[in-house]
This record gives sequence, structure tokens and C-alpha cells, in this order.
Amino acid sequence: MLSSPFVTWVEPVDLGFNSAHFITYGNVCENLHGHNFHARVAAHGDDMGEGYVLDFVALTRLARDICEELSDRVILPGNSPVVRLEEEDGLVKVSSFGKRYWLERDGCAILPIGNATAELVARYIGSRLVDVLGREGLDGNLRLLEVGVEEADRQWGISRHALS
Repeated sequence: MLSSPFVTWVEPVDLGFNSAHFITYGNVCENLHGHNFHARVAAHGDDMGEGYVLDFVALTRLARDICEELSDRVILPGNSPVVRLEEEDGLVKVSSFGKRYWLERDGCAILPIGNATAELVARYIGSRLVDVLGREGLDGNLRLLEVGVEEADRQWGISRHALS
């Protein structure tokens, strides 16, 4: 892992999202169920002369904006080889391993992931966050961005994103 002299870590109580999902494994598709997901972000990097890596407020705001897009949605894997998604008349038909759901399209977050696991949702949030930090010019001293998604009490999926 890349070594950095400083880490800015944010894990506010309200950084998270309430969503439904299911995962697939083996030849099984879980039942659709929901969680109160929590998120945390750690930005590893260098001091750019002000004594910190990244402003807590900015990092929290940007991460919260991404999490809000997932809140009150059904998270669906848009790149799954075993979950089939078909859109018709404002609905999404979801099918996998004998399970079938019809969902309102507006209530879905179809993500470019292969499975709706905490790790892959963390990767999605991290990738989005890396992009927005770059657009806002806040990534100049960052070496690594780490995003964690807590699906259940003390059960985290974590994704790390190296920056050049």
C-alpha cells in the first residue's frame, strides 16, 4: 500500500444511505432486502502547506452528495453476468436464478458493478469521488482514497483507489 504522511478521515453519522439490494453467489440470488448503510472516507496524501490533506467539510459534502443518490433506491448491478435487467414502461424487470422483481425505474440505482456487494458499492462511490475531487481541483496531493461501506453493524466492504 502507498505510504502517506497524513490521512483525512471522515465518518459522520449522517454519511450513508438507506437502500435495498440483493447479491448473487454460486447459483443463488438472495431475497431483496434493505440496510441502513454507513460510509466512511479516508484521503491519504501529503500536506500541501496548510497542515492537512483535504478539507473535512469538502470531503464530507462530496461524499454525501454521492451517497444521497443511492438513498431510498434499490441498488442493482448493471454489469452482472447473472442478473438480467430489462426496462419497459418506466419499470425494471429484474431476474436471476429464478427470482423476479418488477421495480419502478425511478426507485432504482443501476450501477456499473457486477454484484451489489458492499465492496463493489464502496468501489463505485470511491470512483465517483475520485472523479469529483479531480473536477474540483482537490486531488493534487492525494495518493490514496479509501472508501468503506458498512452493510451491517461492524461489517465493512472497503475499496482503495490509488491516485497518481
